[in-house]
Amino acid sequence: MLYWIILILLILGIIALLGGTFVTIKKNKAEDARLLRRKKGRRRDEDDHDEDGYPGDDYDDEDDDPDERPRRRRSQRAAERDLDEPAPRRQKRRRQWKIIMEDIDSWQKYSFIFYETVGIGRGKDGSMYEKYLPLPTDVRVSKVHCAIVHHGDKLYLKDEDSRNGTFLNGKRIDRPIVIQKDDVIGVGETRLEIQRILRESE
Repeated sequence: MLYWIILILLILGIIALLGGTFVTIKKNKAEDARLLRRKKGRRRDEDDHDEDGYPGDDYDDEDDDPDERPRRRRSQRAAERDLDEPAPRRQKRRRQWKIIMEDIDSWQKYSFIFYETVGIGRGKDGSMYEKYLPLPTDVRVSKVHCAIVHHGDKLYLKDEDSRNGTFLNGKRIDRPIVIQKDDVIGVGETRLEIQRILRESE
C-alpha cells in the first residue's frame, strides 16, 4: 500500500513540475513577444531631438544588449552556482562603418572605414575627426565644412557652421539628418553621391 502511495505522489510531483515548466515557458514567450512588438512599434518623431540635434535616446542601439532583457527563471542549483562564481559581463563591441562616396562630376571615389566620424572640408588638418576628406580645390568649401557622424544605429550628416551651408539632395540642412544609399551631399561646388553604407556585423 505504501508503495502505491509513493508512486502516486511521484507521478503527481512530475505532473506538477511539467505543468510549472510549461507555464513558465509560455510566460517567457509572451514577454519576449511583447518586448519585440514594443521595439518594432517605435517610430521616429521629427520634433524629438536631443541638445545636439539628434533624435532622442529611443533610437540608440543599446536596446540590443542581451544583458538588459528580462532574465529567464533558472533552477535553484544554477542560481546558487552563479552566486558562487559570477559570470563575467559581456561587453558590447563597437562596430565599424564603411561608407563609399563618388564625386558626381569627377567620378572620383572615396572610401572610409570608421567608428564615429568622417569630416569634410577644404583644410588639410582633419585631426579632430576620425577620418577626413579634404577638398582643397573647391573654394566654396569651408576649412571645416561638415561631418558624417555615427549616432545610435544610423549615420547623420551634420553641418559644421560652414559659410555656404551643407545640402542633402538639394536641400540645405539646419540640423543633423539621417543619410542613406543614393543620397547626394552638396558642399560648395562638390556633389558627393553615397554609393554604399555598410556596418560590420556583430
